Amino acid sequence: MPAKEVNNINSSELYPSFLVKEVNNNIKYYANKYRESPPVLREAMKYTLTCGGKRFRPVLCLLTARSLGKDYRMVIPTACAIEFIHTYSLIHDDLPSIDNDDFRRGKPSCHRKFGEDIAILTGDALLTEAFNIVLKYQVADDRLKIKVLSEISDASGASGMVAGQVADVYYTGKRIDKNKLEYIHRNKTGRLITASVRCGAILCKADENYLNKFTEYSENIGFAFQIIDDILDIASDKKITLGEKDNYSGKKRNTFPDMWGLEKSRKIAEEKINNAITVIKSIDIDYEWLVKIAKFLLTRKA
Repeated sequence: MPAKEVNNINSSELYPSFLVKEVNNNIKYYANKYRESPPVLREAMKYTLTCGGKRFRPVLCLLTARSLGKDYRMVIPTACAIEFIHTYSLIHDDLPSIDNDDFRRGKPSCHRKFGEDIAILTGDALLTEAFNIVLKYQVADDRLKIKVLSEISDASGASGMVAGQVADVYYTGKRIDKNKLEYIHRNKTGRLITASVRCGAILCKADENYLNKFTEYSENIGFAFQIIDDILDIASDKKITLGEKDNYSGKKRNTFPDMWGLEKSRKIAEEKINNAITVIKSIDIDYEWLVKIAKFLLTRKA
């Protein structure tokens, strides 16, 4: 679908708000489980877990199960565990030593509200408790649980999200080539998005061919997600529209717009979305919402 045609669609038609409510309700349920933890930790965990957001990763997990004809509620514990990990990563990213962001989703970031020490420990707790949620609450045989835990740990650890974030921090202010930029994008953002889809498929016992297709789909949308994120950051900073040509040079930031410019970066994102849609339509599933959420990325305003 051409970009102009996508942009004319109301984004609410492309995003499953009914699943966001489902995720939010379950996140609140898990956030209230830590009654024996120190009050400040409970408060910080609940604050960061319930401060909004599109719940993109857990929604993808639920949509994958739904596309395979399963009751999406069967994968909710794993979907919420992935959101715990995503939330921990945001807390740590916002710290003064990394991105130094005072606000997250319109509210003071965790370290601004609770202090750096509590913010770091809150992130540590969320990361650890994510695995606990899968172990305690995910209904599945042990073999599938191990597969899911392996997927999540690989995606979030030293070969996944943390690796991408370290590379992003290390190369800030340094010129990098296309391969390093893609490595950062693929790991910092893409790996956890891919794990969200793969975990949904694994818990539904998808065969290897389907799992490979889901992986290709999610890798493409994960890549597009980060490119659009970078474009939106620049558009916000410079008060320009996404389609506007610009000679932006990102102050040595390692982003696709910095390397390729806004116009070409958006075209790359569109190509990734089109690839994802083509792949997911090639298998015999109910792919309607997976196509919609891919198209949604091109309509994002925030």
